[in-house]
Amino acid sequence: MSLHRSIVARLLLAAALALPLAALAARQDEAEKIAFPSVVCKGEPTICDKLTAVGYLFARPGQKAAVLISHGSQGIDARMYDYVDALQKEGLAALVLDHWSPRGIGVTHDDYGAAARRGGNEFNMSIDSLLAAEFLRARGFEKVGSIGESQGGAAAIMLQQKWAHAVIERNVNRLYNRSFKVQPIDAVVGMYGYCGLRNALRDGYVGTPFLFITGEKDDETPSKYCERYVSWMNERGGNASIVVLEGEGHSFDAPYRRQRNINGPHPANCDLLVDQRGVTNLLTGETMPGQNTQPMMQKCTARGGYHSGWWKDRFIAVPHWTGFFRKHLQP
Repeated sequence: MSLHRSIVARLLLAAALALPLAALAARQDEAEKIAFPSVVCKGEPTICDKLTAVGYLFARPGQKAAVLISHGSQGIDARMYDYVDALQKEGLAALVLDHWSPRGIGVTHDDYGAAARRGGNEFNMSIDSLLAAEFLRARGFEKVGSIGESQGGAAAIMLQQKWAHAVIERNVNRLYNRSFKVQPIDAVVGMYGYCGLRNALRDGYVGTPFLFITGEKDDETPSKYCERYVSWMNERGGNASIVVLEGEGHSFDAPYRRQRNINGPHPANCDLLVDQRGVTNLLTGETMPGQNTQPMMQKCTARGGYHSGWWKDRFIAVPHWTGFFRKHLQP
């Protein structure tokens, strides 16, 4: 592909990923903008500090259940407000979290490693979500769910990790000089997130209901990794299930039609297992010593050649996740 065509393709994708600014502002104006204390962990070595997190709360009087909404690498786009509309039809409040702006990040998919060093990763997203849940419960919501897409779908897994809870508790207690104990989210949905990292030395999960929703043809974050992850999670205390959408690929509910991405990094070739031997990529058999997965991730991450966007029906997954929340969040 010529340089000109490459640039044009990237510009078209960027235009499709975001709502026009006026429309985005209009949806946000419908909501109550909230701010709550969170934590940012960034840098090498990693240092954690205070952060004021933000979000947009769509709630009606008398509602007792709410769902957190976590965006993917692109940040807030039209699909977040599609989720809001579907949740409101179910009588559920919704809080759209903006994980990137308070951390000074635009997108993460140009360079995931660089973004992570600024706090743009799944661990930081899980911090925001757990503290947002505390905020909502203090506001009187009795049940709190969470839904995340793509990078937010990977963060959904992190929400369930016991070791992550311990690290977050320790940092909140230290930074804010208060006693903080994680109360797990009541029901979690992770859509087309990366499931190709398993740590046999560390992984352990809380037992609240978790639903993976993946696309059979996803060639960015392959469904087969999440299908296998269900038993991995459940053998370690989790309560996971999965729906695989036939013929669908990555970002099956994105606000743009399915297209081939020629530049972006993706982890389809990273099937990593951490154990006593070190970090092994099961696709190649290569092992690196220690538990730091970043060197292997850098080596196996590919660029371009995957597909994303909706194919036949942007809303194909909605009945699955609204039904899940109806079962676990409503009386």
